[in-house]
Amino acid sequence: MKYKKALLPPEPYYSGRVTRYPDRKVPFEAGLRWHVSYEIAYVKKGKVRLNKLDCEIILNEGDVYVLNSQEVHSYDDISDDTQVIMLNIIPKAIAPYVDDPHIVPKFKQPQGEALEFIRETMNTLYGFEEYKSKLISMKVRAVMYSVAYYLIRDCIDNNIEYVHGSQADDFDCAKSAIRYMHDNYKHEITLGEIANYVGMTPAHFSKYFKEKTEETFSRYLRRVRLEHAIDDLRNKKITVRQAAIENGFPNVNSLILSCKSEYGRTPAELKNYSEKN
Repeated sequence: MKYKKALLPPEPYYSGRVTRYPDRKVPFEAGLRWHVSYEIAYVKKGKVRLNKLDCEIILNEGDVYVLNSQEVHSYDDISDDTQVIMLNIIPKAIAPYVDDPHIVPKFKQPQGEALEFIRETMNTLYGFEEYKSKLISMKVRAVMYSVAYYLIRDCIDNNIEYVHGSQADDFDCAKSAIRYMHDNYKHEITLGEIANYVGMTPAHFSKYFKEKTEETFSRYLRRVRLEHAIDDLRNKKITVRQAAIENGFPNVNSLILSCKSEYGRTPAELKNYSEKN
C-alpha cells in the first residue's frame, strides 16, 4: 500500500491551514497520505469519496468528517462542481487544553450540537474570500479554536490508543522511517542508519519499505528532499544551488535531475510557474 507524509505547514498567523476546492491549483485527487495535523473536511456541494486503509466513505453535501493526527487517507472527487474545504489544526494548538498535553488525543466523529456547530462554521469558513491576510487570519483563528473547542468538549475518544489508520496494516516501522527522513533530510542518511533506527537489518528494511510504500528508500528520501527544496524556492529568496545544498542534495545537478524526473520541469521552471499561477 503506497502512502506518503504530506507537508502541511501552518499559516504564520494561526496554528492551522485551510484548503478550499476548487480554488487550489493542484488536482483534488491525491494518493494515500498522512500528516501530523488533524483534518476536518466539509462538503459544501457535490460528493466526495474518502479512502482510508480499511474502508471507503462517501461524503455527501453537508457532511463533516474528522481525520485524526497521522491517519492515512486520500480523496476522490466523484461528482461535478464539487466544493470542499479542509481545516487542518496542528496538535500543539490543542495540547494546552486537554488533560494530558503529552498525549495526542483521538477524536470521534462529531454528533448532535457539535456536528451542527462544526457544519455551520465550516460553511462560513468556505465563504471567506481568502485566508492569508493578517486581518482575515483573525477570523480563521477564531473559527479554528471554536471547532477545536467542540472537538475537545464532545468528541475526545477515551481510548487513547495511537491512531494508525488501520489495525490490519502493519506499517509502524515505515511511519517511523518516514518521520526520521523528514527530521533529518538535510543530512546524509544511509540505508544502514535508518534500518538500525527502526530495528531491522538493511536488507530486511529495504524489502519491507518497498512493500509498504512501493518505492525504494533512496527514492522516497529524494522526494522528501525535493519537496522541501521546491518549497524553499517558492517561499525564500534563494538560488537553486542553495536549495540543493540546504536540503540534502549532494549537488545542484542532483536536484535538477530529480525535479525533472518527478515534475517534468527544472526547479527554476517550477518556481516561475508557481509565481505566475
